Amino acid sequence: MLRDLQAAVAAALLGDAAAAADRVVGGALTPTRRLEIYRHNVMSNLRGALRDIFPVVERIVGDAFFMQAAGQFIRDTPSRSGDLNGFGAEWPAFLAGYAHAAELPYLADVARLEWAWHECFHAADAGALDLHRLAAVSAEEHETLRFRLHPAVRLLASPHPLLRIWQVNQPGYDGELAIDWDAGGDALLLRREGDAIVIEALQAGAFRFLSALSCGAKLEAAATAAAAADEAFNLQGFLLDSVQSAVIVDFERGSP
Repeated sequence: MLRDLQAAVAAALLGDAAAAADRVVGGALTPTRRLEIYRHNVMSNLRGALRDIFPVVERIVGDAFFMQAAGQFIRDTPSRSGDLNGFGAEWPAFLAGYAHAAELPYLADVARLEWAWHECFHAADAGALDLHRLAAVSAEEHETLRFRLHPAVRLLASPHPLLRIWQVNQPGYDGELAIDWDAGGDALLLRREGDAIVIEALQAGAFRFLSALSCGAKLEAAATAAAAADEAFNLQGFLLDSVQSAVIVDFERGSP
C-alpha cells in the first residue's frame, strides 16, 4: 500500500535509514545509502529552519547544543507540512521539558518570544481602524464593543527579564551585557511596523487589557480586568494609542 510505503520511508528519514531499505530501488548506490543521503538533506533542512527562526536560542546555548536538541526535537516532532515556516511551533514546549536545558529556565520563554516574532512577521495585514466610525458609536454602546487586534500582534508574559535577554543577544549589540535577574518578569507586546517587528514592554494594566480583548472580551470587561491589575490604567489614552499604532484595527457591537 502507498500509505504504508510513505510511513516506512518517513520513519526511516527520521530514524534508521536501513529500516526501509527493502522498499527502495537500488542502483549505483545501495538503497540504504540513498535513504541516508535523503535523510541527511531532510534533517539539514529542518535544522536550518529552526536556526533561522530561533537565532537567539542558538546564540545562548551554542551550535553543538542547539544541533543536538534540534535533532531530538525533529525526531520527536516531525514536520507535517511542506511549508517550513510552520515548523517549530512546538519547539518552546520541547525546550521546557528538555532535561539538558534544565539549568536555563528562561530558555523556553526565549523560544516563545522568537516564535511570536516569527508569527508576527508572517501574519496577514489589516487596515487601520477608522476613528470616524468609532466616534459614531453612541456612549451607551461603548461598554459592549468588542475590539479586534491586528493579526500581526502577539502578547507574551514571562517571569524572566525576557526583553533584556533578547536585546543583549541581538547581532551587533555592543552595549552593557549585564542582566538583572532579580528585576522581575516582562509583559510584552509584539507588533509589526512596516517590515520591522517592534517589541514593547507593557505595564500590567495594559497587558491585561489587550489580553482580554484578544480573548473576545467586551470593552467593559477588558477595562475592569486592566483596572484590577493597575489602578492607574488610563483606558481612554491607551485605547487611543492602540488604535493609532494599529494594535487595534476593528470592532463590532455586542449585545448589552
